[in-house]
Amino acid sequence: MHGSPWGGSEELWSQAAIRLKQNGHEVQASVGYWPRLPDKVTALSQYGIGLETHSTHHVGPARRVWNKLSLKNRRSYVWLKRFKPDLAVLSQGHNSGAFGWAKVCRMAAIPYVILVHCNSELWWFGEELGEAVASYNGAQRVLCVSRHNLELLRLQLGDPLLNGEVVRNPFNVSTDPPPAWPDDSGVRRLACVARIELAAKGQDLLLQALARPEWRDRLVELNLFGAGPDELMLRRLCGMLRLNNVHFRGHVKEVREIWEQNHLLVLPSRYEGLPLALVEAMWCGRPAVVTDAGGNAELCLDGDTGFVAPATTVSSFANALERAWERRKDWPCLGQAARTRVQDEIPKDPVAIFCERLKACVAAKTAEASADFEASASVESPGFSAIRRGQRGQLR
Repeated sequence: MHGSPWGGSEELWSQAAIRLKQNGHEVQASVGYWPRLPDKVTALSQYGIGLETHSTHHVGPARRVWNKLSLKNRRSYVWLKRFKPDLAVLSQGHNSGAFGWAKVCRMAAIPYVILVHCNSELWWFGEELGEAVASYNGAQRVLCVSRHNLELLRLQLGDPLLNGEVVRNPFNVSTDPPPAWPDDSGVRRLACVARIELAAKGQDLLLQALARPEWRDRLVELNLFGAGPDELMLRRLCGMLRLNNVHFRGHVKEVREIWEQNHLLVLPSRYEGLPLALVEAMWCGRPAVVTDAGGNAELCLDGDTGFVAPATTVSSFANALERAWERRKDWPCLGQAARTRVQDEIPKDPVAIFCERLKACVAAKTAEASADFEASASVESPGFSAIRRGQRGQLR
């Protein structure tokens, strides 16, 4: 990620790095520089994972120096050539950001996969299209966290992207029996679990919907969990709209505690990958009201496991909220259906599956190299017919 030192998009690669290292693979990681690296990043070195940082922003004189450097003189190229990984994993918080690394990998003849954690109809490649096509088509696999994100990426590239697949992120809640349904004889409690970043998570749409006259006298409470750069803006908006039933709860470490007290997830996202908040709420047996953004509607089935607003507008989300309110007595049953749905769609150990895919990429490339070598050896050296490669990998 470029805008934050840590987020949900960092969990898959970092957990996979640890898992692969524990299984005997050699792993190194390159992360974007921040004055203070997150504890989860520095903890990688405790597992024996080599850790280095790279600049994520090249502006002013730094950009001019960067542009003058030939690719083979850049630090990333030198680092990769020295490590010589069997596979590089390029993890993107959005649909771009790793194209420079992809070019380095191609120049250094290092196989790579690209991991895409989020996509939006607003993000087209423009002058970067040529580099985007080369980067994605040059990858062993392009792994997106939702079917929507993958299909949208194909449209943005004008390419069928036959190497594209869907992969799931790890979640932070137990799959054991869900918490008991909260008391609903009085106030119904809605929870918005998301970083407070209005351009992405759309909490302003939610507040405007709840400010409508029909919601003023209802026994309902909105709890906002999370933090982010727009918290002050959202607090001011609450004041302007005279919303006295909105509470800022901050970050809660144990997700289960949220759903021990709240009845319904409300997530008015403007764009998404596949939000962990939705996955975790469903594992906890809670229905949701979401926008049709990213993979939301792939999990939340309208009228069955929750309610889907077809557009990211105030009126559309307000309509979905109203339909949810009319069926509030059904929320426990919808929550049970939501848990069944997530059990069918999301594996309990996404990290293990991701690691297997990475190892399959390495095996496929090794087999291809062995076949090429054998074909050459059959002409030049008939008695030599095999290549052995060490277990190495690189996670970024």
